[in-house]
Amino acid sequence: MDRNTFIKIRCYLILNPIKRTKYLIKKKVFNAVGKNFYFCPRKIPQDPMLIRFGDNVKVATDVFFVTHDIIHDMVNDIDSDFSNNKLSKEFGCIEVKNNVFIGAGSIILPNVTIGPDVIVAAGSVVTKSFGGG
Repeated sequence: MDRNTFIKIRCYLILNPIKRTKYLIKKKVFNAVGKNFYFCPRKIPQDPMLIRFGDNVKVATDVFFVTHDIIHDMVNDIDSDFSNNKLSKEFGCIEVKNNVFIGAGSIILPNVTIGPDVIVAAGSVVTKSFGGG
């Protein structure tokens, strides 16, 4: 079992979100984590090193950080004229600036910067960067 798989399983099994956050920080799972960070989700993103968190960031339960997708696999396998325009893999970093709260059940897509001083409402789908400088 590789390191990332072990960390993801271990993280899922830590029921207390405060202990889970400390574990994630200790194992340096994300690219960067600022002071006063809190991460409630039990599922770790596929490529957590593509995610940066600033100071005073709180992430509620069931938030998904999507750093890449696989639609290019489906579209490029279509046997038609459309598939002649090959799509490349879509992937990118996610940056969450200082003083941000991300509400439960939100989905954050690739190449997005949030904040600073932003509240993402529960259930939001964030497709583009937003928030002040």
